[in-house]
Amino acid sequence: MATIYKIFIVDDHQMVIDGLSLLINSIPGFRIAGVSNDPEKALSLLKETPVDILLTDVSMPGMSGVELTRYIRKQYPDIKVLALSMFGDSMIVSEMIDAGVSGFILKNTGTQELEEALKKIAGGGNYFTADITKQLVKAYKDNQEGNHLTDREIEIIRMIEREYSNKQIAHLLFISERTIETHRKNIFRKTNTQTVVGLLKYAYERKII
Repeated sequence: MATIYKIFIVDDHQMVIDGLSLLINSIPGFRIAGVSNDPEKALSLLKETPVDILLTDVSMPGMSGVELTRYIRKQYPDIKVLALSMFGDSMIVSEMIDAGVSGFILKNTGTQELEEALKKIAGGGNYFTADITKQLVKAYKDNQEGNHLTDREIEIIRMIEREYSNKQIAHLLFISERTIETHRKNIFRKTNTQTVVGLLKYAYERKII
């Protein structure tokens, strides 16, 4: 007898649930075991509903996809999680990966790719759409560039965040203002930023500060 993988969908938009349910039920080897518009209600239903893969939206009121994924991975480690989103922002994807998802696809994904993702994850693998993969590669490269900052430069960025002037930074680090100016120029060059706001955004996104 062929294996049938049971899917549970969590999304706050009923139209998305209806569309996905129709698509998934048409894929051989997969069927919908349950759906919910409410992440917390979904957790209650999962106690009595055997599931192999959970499809969850990322942005939902109340409990986010990240929180739901963390809970699922902790309480139901055998359930694989496939994230769904309208957007493939690298920060969101990274958060979902850290939470424990096995894959990430966009909501404009076609039936063929959805089927490929489900089969890959059901077989114990991971699946990320091409656009998501590009975002992750870019974020990795950007992070590697950020890692080229020296300890001294990172220390100065942290002082800039605290709105210290060049004179104050120079005094605290026992170096000249001219040296601080040189450090700032190097920092802006390495991070490919031109303003303090841009620099701090860069540092926050890469968890440098």
